Amino acid sequence: MESNTPYYQRSIDEFKQNYTQEDFEQGLSSKEAADRLKKFGPNELTSEKELKWKILLRQFNNMIIYILLVACLLTILMAHYSDAVIIGLVVIANAFIGYYQEVNASNALEKIKEMLSTQATVFRDGQRKMINAEELVVGDAIFLEAGSKVPADLRIVDADNLRIQESALTGEADSVEKTTNAISADDVTLAEQYNMAFASTSVTNGSGVGIVVATAENTEIGKISTEVNRSKERKTPLMQEIDNLGKGVTYVVIAAAVVLFLIGLFFGTYSISTLSLAVVIMVVGSVPEGLPATTSVILAMGVSDMAKHKHTIVKTLPAVETLGSVDVIATDKTGTLTKNEMTVKDILIDDTQYFVEGNGYKPEGTILLDNQQATLTSKLKQFLAAGFEANDTQLVQNEAGEWDIHGEPTDGSFLTLHHKVYPLDEEPPYQEIDMLPFDSEYRYMAKLV
Repeated sequence: MESNTPYYQRSIDEFKQNYTQEDFEQGLSSKEAADRLKKFGPNELTSEKELKWKILLRQFNNMIIYILLVACLLTILMAHYSDAVIIGLVVIANAFIGYYQEVNASNALEKIKEMLSTQATVFRDGQRKMINAEELVVGDAIFLEAGSKVPADLRIVDADNLRIQESALTGEADSVEKTTNAISADDVTLAEQYNMAFASTSVTNGSGVGIVVATAENTEIGKISTEVNRSKERKTPLMQEIDNLGKGVTYVVIAAAVVLFLIGLFFGTYSISTLSLAVVIMVVGSVPEGLPATTSVILAMGVSDMAKHKHTIVKTLPAVETLGSVDVIATDKTGTLTKNEMTVKDILIDDTQYFVEGNGYKPEGTILLDNQQATLTSKLKQFLAAGFEANDTQLVQNEAGEWDIHGEPTDGSFLTLHHKVYPLDEEPPYQEIDMLPFDSEYRYMAKLV
């Protein structure tokens, strides 16, 4: 597109003029798509991967490590090989702990790339086909349906009860209803661009068609990945303190060694070789050689714990200490801080209150009444059935065995509650003909059976 007008301000007719398409479902021709792919490149995020040997060498960039390396060299020259081996092992252990963590911790950009769709349903040559998302180009017409991921930034040109979950990009927990109408306002935030769909977001309800307006680094998620890639590493408070400690120890030890050596020469009590050995022993003994390794082990344990129990990926070890130094986090929403999950914990029917075990979308747990497994009364059965049948969300289990949903978090919580009592393969006792999705204005959803 040649116009500088934001895509959300452009009408559908303007898109038809720019793309010379009267029917969006005709799509681009295979030749045109191939030419654009060759000209603009694939729809994928690129990153500069740091060489592993550079990562390893970076682990030695520490003042205390410098002192230990010098001490190791001096002990070798003086034939104190056992001391040299011990010092060398400490240095190597520290380096490999840091190296292992940096190599194995998922790169922030790689985690962003995983958010992008790998497949896309596109209209080409008048046919709807499934292709790799990397092959998408600007101008492609994409078909969206519930459960699919948006593969690129799109301008919505057709929407049928289309709702998209954009929490990964905007932090807003609720899915957003999409329309085709142009927006006249200027400087509209991503969360308010109701006629746009963005890469990395997920379709929760309905279906629609969108025209690709940006791919790869030009998408909104691509811009974020570019900023992440450009960010420069800064020393954390812990690293600054360790560096200051190393410098302080270095200056004090060198000064003391020089004074000791000069005093020995002045009195002439010992030979130069004996004085040299004494100075080296003092230097080695004064250096806290266990500090780097101990610090790395403690931080690595923190990183491992966060990865296992908090589902948090830490790229570099010292970042754990920085996180621990945070006193206040100011945010305008909770969606960026929570898991964006909902769980039914209590049920109140008439004057009876039930407690529900379990968290998240894992369909395990028991409905309790007075700390005992509750009896399924007729009203409780009706409650569970209503939450199950008036529901268009899917409960799924990924390859890692983790449970998630395709749909709304509220519906997912009721679906999980139902399957804590009834089998997962249970089907509704009716055939669905049509459905009216939940609308915040009317506050209900309906199914025609």
